[in-house]
Amino acid sequence: MIYKPGKFRPYTPSDPSPTVISLTHRTKFDHFLITLLLSLSILIRLYKLYSPSRIIFDEVHFGRFAREYFHGQFFVDVHPPLGKLIYYWISLLFSWDGEFQFDRIADAYPSTVPYVAMRMFPALSGVGTVMLTFGILRSSGCRSIVAFFGAILVLVENSLVTQSRAILLDSPMIFGMALTIYSMKRFQLEKPFGRKWYKYLALVGFSLGITTSIKLTGLYTAFWVGIITVCQLWKILGDLEVSDGTWFKHVGVRLFSMVVIPLSFYLSIFAVHFISLPFHGSGSGMISSTFKSTFVDSELSNQPVDVSYGSTVTIKHNQLEGYLHSHDHEYLSGSHEQQITMYGFDQDEGNEWIIETKHKTREGELQKKFKPVKDGDIIRLYHKSTGKFLRVNDVRPPVSEHDYCNEVSCHSSREELLADANYEFKVKILSSKPHSTSQLPLRKLRATESIFQLSHRGTKCELISHTDKLPDWGFNQNEVLCVNEPTISNTLWYIEENSHPVFDDDESYPRVVFGNVSFWKKLVEYHQTMIRFNNGLTENHDYQSSPGSWPFLLRGVNYYSNEGSVKELGEDPSHIYYLGNVFIYYAGWVLIMLGGVYSLGRIIRFLNPFSLLQEPVIDTLYYQNTIEYLLGWFLHYYPAFHMSRQLFLHHYLPALYFSILLVSQYIEYQISKRKYAGYLMMIVMLGGSIYCFVEFIPLIYGTNWTTAACNRAKWFGSWDFNCMTYSE
Repeated sequence: MIYKPGKFRPYTPSDPSPTVISLTHRTKFDHFLITLLLSLSILIRLYKLYSPSRIIFDEVHFGRFAREYFHGQFFVDVHPPLGKLIYYWISLLFSWDGEFQFDRIADAYPSTVPYVAMRMFPALSGVGTVMLTFGILRSSGCRSIVAFFGAILVLVENSLVTQSRAILLDSPMIFGMALTIYSMKRFQLEKPFGRKWYKYLALVGFSLGITTSIKLTGLYTAFWVGIITVCQLWKILGDLEVSDGTWFKHVGVRLFSMVVIPLSFYLSIFAVHFISLPFHGSGSGMISSTFKSTFVDSELSNQPVDVSYGSTVTIKHNQLEGYLHSHDHEYLSGSHEQQITMYGFDQDEGNEWIIETKHKTREGELQKKFKPVKDGDIIRLYHKSTGKFLRVNDVRPPVSEHDYCNEVSCHSSREELLADANYEFKVKILSSKPHSTSQLPLRKLRATESIFQLSHRGTKCELISHTDKLPDWGFNQNEVLCVNEPTISNTLWYIEENSHPVFDDDESYPRVVFGNVSFWKKLVEYHQTMIRFNNGLTENHDYQSSPGSWPFLLRGVNYYSNEGSVKELGEDPSHIYYLGNVFIYYAGWVLIMLGGVYSLGRIIRFLNPFSLLQEPVIDTLYYQNTIEYLLGWFLHYYPAFHMSRQLFLHHYLPALYFSILLVSQYIEYQISKRKYAGYLMMIVMLGGSIYCFVEFIPLIYGTNWTTAACNRAKWFGSWDFNCMTYSE
């Protein structure tokens, strides 16, 4: 640690140390290693990229998103648009016709789909990540051979290779993350306010924009940059050679580069996303009527605003933006009557209801005249496609089995229905939507404007829906129930679509008016929908796993297999199973635990104002880098424990990347202290990692194997790749 004597206290200068700069100087040997790495990366990442010529795992989703961009049909995904836009642009560049459906995993790609070109993007991102790893480690003070070692670990890490060979988002996101780390490391080495200092600072902001625009987990990288930046500014504040004005200049430049630049990039990508999707699509039902009104083919503004008895309507949840829905399937418990759910997709006949009076009427009678539905009216809801009425039963719902909850179902045809309060609901209008311009939506029911409750007359409960979902027999749709004294937000509904023969074609009746919908309103709502969609991914998956198991590699993910019917077509046996490199995973975990203990001790010592750390610069550099990489691992791993959605092993990849940087930094430190022991450790780790990579090559590239060799490779009993794919 370097100190300078001040008038009242010693202080640490904030400029980069000349010793550290000398350690990071590029040599001819570096250029040779970079060329070698580039050659190996291209070979390993691009080998047999065309195989299999079938859909692999989540290529089914990202190919479908590219298709929806092609047709301009609106969709919602849990991730920002940049990665999906790039796949779409690549498909356009290679003259795709946009017709292939991307229906199922293992479907064969026709010759019209440029799937190899699309796979080239994540593969080249993987190549770039290997090269950036070398640059990161050299900029961290590692010697050339150690930086090469760390880059080789990234090169042969099985899960990174597998993920970079399919039309997915993780490989491009990790490339953006690596570019951010590299830019940050280079920025730390430059003299403040010099040309290169500004260049790398701007590159930090640009790469943060890339990372966060591909996957929202890129925000963890932004937090990592933010924490390191705050620590840097604290160190600069303690440098007595830096004036107050200069310190504020440091703050201002960093705010612009690390906040304004990435945020502007992120917003620009969403602007392109909205412009590219002008028509209704698969995600239209997940957004509000106001947002939907901005589509070119929207007819919401052409519909009558007043809701009448006899109107055919769709009823939408005000918070969750799902439709009150029914279909011709029964509950497997409770009343065993027809299911009522909340469904997230529009343009489904199961969403349509006819508002009727509490008195029995003949079919079509209410469609002959206009009679508005008012606040406090008692109504019945007739499900148009199945011919039954909405009702509440005095039995417990299938999921929320509490005494204060009642099941909601559909029952009784028009001919069977008698005077029964269990079919009757009171309309209680509570508020209106922001685009309404008068008090009318508070007095009578108006489409897209009135926000209301449906209060059941028989049990005095309120009709609600929430995030809990029905089991497979309910198609994993949201549960609808009736609850006494519920949370108000769960009870609020509004009418989205409204049709009545009397005023559908009569322009004298007032129409729905939405007004202008700004980019900012759309942006905020889209992000709310993304979060809601992400939190709703709770159904069980055969290959999901818990975050606690990831560092120990207890289970992988089956990406593709042609065992069975596909194999009968005469193809060679092929199986792609996402599995990490055991040696790298476990080495990273051990060093994270050890590094965490030592780093915690160092932080405690550093916080002691009465103690100055007397140590060589090389030690200071090692501990600084170790703490930064530990912080990166923690920020990218710990949040997974607080996610309720389904998770997979590939969600560990960003944290894994930081653990590889930590392993390399540890080897550098050992070589600097115990040269031969350090080199021996590096050789052992390199050999073990390459062995693990070679052993599982058939699962990475989908090449042929034998059943016996496959079974021998099941090192853990929980590994469930399918050895029956292969011949004896």
